[in-house]
Amino acid sequence: MAVLTDVERAEKDNLTKMERLENEALSFTANKLSSAITSAIKSGNVGIDAFMSAYTATYTNSMMVSWLLGQVHIIKQIDANIELANAPITLAVDPIPFQEAIDALSSMIPADSKTYRQTEASMKLRAFTIANVSSLDAVNRVKKLYEEALNEGQSRSEVLRNLDAYLEQVGIAQANPYWLELHYRNNMMTAYNAGRWTQIADNDLVEFLVYTSVMDDGTTKLCRELDGVAKPKNDEFWIEFYPPNHHKCRGTVSVLTREQYDKLPSSKKSQYTKITISSMHENDTFSKEHQFRSSPLVSMQALPESLATSAQEYGLTNKVLSYSYEQSKSVIQEQINQAAKSRVSTAVLDKAIQETPELNPFKEKLAGTNLDDVDGILFGFDELDGGEWLPTLQYLVALDDKRTAVMLMAAFDKAEVYTVKHLTNSELAKLQAEFIQLESK
Repeated sequence: MAVLTDVERAEKDNLTKMERLENEALSFTANKLSSAITSAIKSGNVGIDAFMSAYTATYTNSMMVSWLLGQVHIIKQIDANIELANAPITLAVDPIPFQEAIDALSSMIPADSKTYRQTEASMKLRAFTIANVSSLDAVNRVKKLYEEALNEGQSRSEVLRNLDAYLEQVGIAQANPYWLELHYRNNMMTAYNAGRWTQIADNDLVEFLVYTSVMDDGTTKLCRELDGVAKPKNDEFWIEFYPPNHHKCRGTVSVLTREQYDKLPSSKKSQYTKITISSMHENDTFSKEHQFRSSPLVSMQALPESLATSAQEYGLTNKVLSYSYEQSKSVIQEQINQAAKSRVSTAVLDKAIQETPELNPFKEKLAGTNLDDVDGILFGFDELDGGEWLPTLQYLVALDDKRTAVMLMAAFDKAEVYTVKHLTNSELAKLQAEFIQLESK
């Protein structure tokens, strides 16, 4: 069991670094949030963007640091020549929080593949969306107490004097940011473990993963059961049980080579095979504690339904897309260039026509259209069957004066059309107003 002991020791050190980063960043972020809300409410300004920019930049970049740190920790396990300095990660306050840490960590990571660039683009979009939604959630929590006090007859000056108490009551005061802490730690650990997966997914040196839990009084029964479980990297088990698995989860996965796995006792290997998706679901306690059930790949490629719904309700769709386009313009253009001479496949088109018969009269036109000869391209979202929002390139083909076909391709994944939809002029106008228009004839 020396192999797992070494892994456990290394991961304890990694998670200590991650916890140190979280604590420092949480305090810094809570300060930005409480200051922004105080300034916004005292000013009486309904538009809070000007006050929240520092907070959203801090939150976005702290998630990016967590994502990068997760990658560096995996690279260290695979390649002993790459080391992360033991010095504390410094937070550059101006002009961009965390930029110094981002630059330092980025320099340690091979970033020359298209897959990596696309994953980074997805991560930036997700982090920015979370930061903006959380800022508005926080404002609304304070605003509710503020308005209740006014409705009860307190003067505005009285209410403003109690603003610090309201911040503390809703859990976003710098001294005790309990609401922000739960939200923050969940997203930092998701980003951290997604970073680890970024370096695991396509690395042929990694054949097995082993679950590692922090074992103390706060460890759930679920993570105690999973601690030390080793399975092949491509085992479906990881689709459901790749961490984090619940609120405040401190679990992670480590990597094992075939040689390391073969050294494990047969009794342990036999034990691991008995821990399956089914066996975990059959246990009421494990099932109840298993709050997060999304694959790391799905987590990063698309916005989860709850987050997407909040972004839409807050009117953030265009803001998020504009940010993503500015941050990842070269990645999007690379995707457009790669797909330029391609067409929708027969299988995809036939399925689309089966689902949307209105496309059938235009089958020949759609089948013969190169993606560099369309009537326009939008950068937007497509709502998937599960409710997630996938960032997409939407290729427009005018069918007649009343209808347009839209051929959809993931913006940060394979450069191929995965479906075709049919829009009326009014539906198209709505998309054009909300999404980013990239090209047109």
